[in-house]
Amino acid sequence: MFPNEKLKQVFFWTIELLALATLLLIVFSFDFLMKPIGVFCGTVFIPLITSGFLYYCLKPLQKVIEKIKIGSWQLPRTFAVIITFTVFMVVIVGALMIFVPLILNEITNLVTSMPSVMNHAQDYVQHMIDEPWFKRLNLSVSDKDIRNAVSQYSSSFIKITAGTLTGVVGAATSFTIGALTVPIIVFYMLSDSNRFLPAIQKFFPKNRAEDVEILGKELDRTIERYISGQAIQMIFVGFAMSIGFGVIGLPYIWLLGFIAGVANIVPYVGPFIGVFPAVLVALSINWKMLIGIVILMAIVQQINGSIIYPALIGKSLRIHPLTVMLLLLAAGNLWGMIGMIVVVPFYAIIRTIALYIFKLKQAQRHEAKVSSLTKSLDDDLK
Repeated sequence: MFPNEKLKQVFFWTIELLALATLLLIVFSFDFLMKPIGVFCGTVFIPLITSGFLYYCLKPLQKVIEKIKIGSWQLPRTFAVIITFTVFMVVIVGALMIFVPLILNEITNLVTSMPSVMNHAQDYVQHMIDEPWFKRLNLSVSDKDIRNAVSQYSSSFIKITAGTLTGVVGAATSFTIGALTVPIIVFYMLSDSNRFLPAIQKFFPKNRAEDVEILGKELDRTIERYISGQAIQMIFVGFAMSIGFGVIGLPYIWLLGFIAGVANIVPYVGPFIGVFPAVLVALSINWKMLIGIVILMAIVQQINGSIIYPALIGKSLRIHPLTVMLLLLAAGNLWGMIGMIVVVPFYAIIRTIALYIFKLKQAQRHEAKVSSLTKSLDDDLK
């Protein structure tokens, strides 16, 4: 029926994949079954991702502490874990006590000042319409149109704010649960991380144990460099932008700097997303502030891109920028901001596994050819 064995294998796996896809389509169509599973995965996913991020941020510190020696006495791993976790809790609690009140106060001031901001925006648009260069465009824009537009955007902002405030209770509940569970998960990740790879090796044949260990260490090194590097980038960009906003006279510097730092975790497009709120605030005050924001962003991103990123992450991912942009575009449309954050490291993991398997197959084929050639030479000699 099949001209060769290779075509037979392709046909077999095609049928298998089609059957699996059909089965998944049927299962996903049962909402009563998938909805609880989706809620469970959504509830567990965020704490696990947060814990994994914090674990890889703390892992370099743990490695440094484990290398501490006092004479011939080596610091035990348990002590290193306890010290690392203590430093983590002190930093988190200190940051919450210092910066959270500042950011909440700025959010309150921003919401309170929104009516005056909208009035200023209306005056700014009216002033722009009265300019000679705008009148040459021969556009018919009346005061009524301006008031309607500003009123529309104001009502939209109020609706968004109201919707946000109604979700505060749910967000507070989720934050409380995360605040209780994430530190516990992080502690066990730090203390039991050395047992994870041996546990994975048990699921593979003994002759593959070394390959699994090499691949696991390579994946661990890639994820560690990416996440720890991204965390340091976020902190640098957040503080640098906050200081820069203060220098150019922009209000709400800690809130805007926090947004810029967090958004920087998304490659390439994150800096533009993060600076957008600052642009809106600057427009409500003086359009000349935009020049300062552009200069500030250029300086910060130049330092980040030419010094910090190469030193911390370097070529550990080895992903082409076009590939990253396509991944962000697809993930953003499918899963929103969360998808844009996790898609690049997830792709890096899949790519590392695929490349290692490919190299392993090539090595096996080379060994088989060498073995066959050696056997042939032995037969000729006999």
